[in-house]
Amino acid sequence: MMVKIELPIQDTIINTFNVYGSISSIISNNKKCFPWFYNNFIQIRYVYDWDTFFFDNHHLLLDNCPWLNHHIVPRFVIESKWDSIVDFIVDSIKLGHYVYLYVDRYFISASKAYLKWSHVHEIFIYGFNSESKRFLIADNLSDGKYVQTECTFEEIAQGHNAIEVSNHFFLNIHLLSKKEEEEYTLNLPQIILSIENYLNSVITLDVSFKEKTLFGQNAILFSVDKMIKDENKLLDKRAFHLFLEHKKLMLSRINYLIHVNELKYEHVSESYKDILRRFEIIKNLSLRYNITKDRDVLFRIRDQILDGLYEEKLILDEMIKLISK
Repeated sequence: MMVKIELPIQDTIINTFNVYGSISSIISNNKKCFPWFYNNFIQIRYVYDWDTFFFDNHHLLLDNCPWLNHHIVPRFVIESKWDSIVDFIVDSIKLGHYVYLYVDRYFISASKAYLKWSHVHEIFIYGFNSESKRFLIADNLSDGKYVQTECTFEEIAQGHNAIEVSNHFFLNIHLLSKKEEEEYTLNLPQIILSIENYLNSVITLDVSFKEKTLFGQNAILFSVDKMIKDENKLLDKRAFHLFLEHKKLMLSRINYLIHVNELKYEHVSESYKDILRRFEIIKNLSLRYNITKDRDVLFRIRDQILDGLYEEKLILDEMIKLISK
């Protein structure tokens, strides 16, 4: 008997990385979740070993989203009870669980790495069709853009089974399901502290994270130094997409504070729109640089970032003063 199940997904709020897109595509239709997004996703961190920029506490999001149940199933448990990873995923989806796991994109036909190079990465599965033997998946597959598409059962099986690493982190399967949280409110002290930490590049104390890390505006400024130092390399599009998402979410946060908490500082919102426009220009310039390798474009990006961060600090400092009154 043919079985077809598609668990509901929504438009993403942020999606630079799969974990952001997957979480927000599950919960973003619930208006109660917006205070959680606005309380968080303020601080930025750069991890040297990974050469990547993230929102703070990136590695804790699945466990700390109030509207998600998160269960980790080790591969050895699956192998002891199911004939294949495909059977386990199908059974999980039948029970209403979204599936989040690592695969080697070499085996995923929707990926640019398909049959070209090995690239272990997360993938999000939200449905299946037993007749066509295809999964509904989402990932940053379209030149870094988070998209929904399909792949075969066999692609997922090959992609996951190809991972042979000593770090079991990449072998675990994550099951996600919706959870109702009745009370979750905007936390103004947390927002103020997080913005101050972002502006002043204050380190986040985190007992579970040992890698050398930069925080806040200093992390974004470091991207300028990296551009000049690594001028022969392509710019990391994810970094500039993350910076832009940071500004979009900050503007949305400001407007939420204005309308929901009746805070009277519409001029701050109008001023911050200029920051958003500047970082839209920066992202577009980064894409242009990767095509042209024109050093003039590189220096324009640097100037835009320096000016943008200076102006942003003035605006957000003023907003903190207004909130704190």
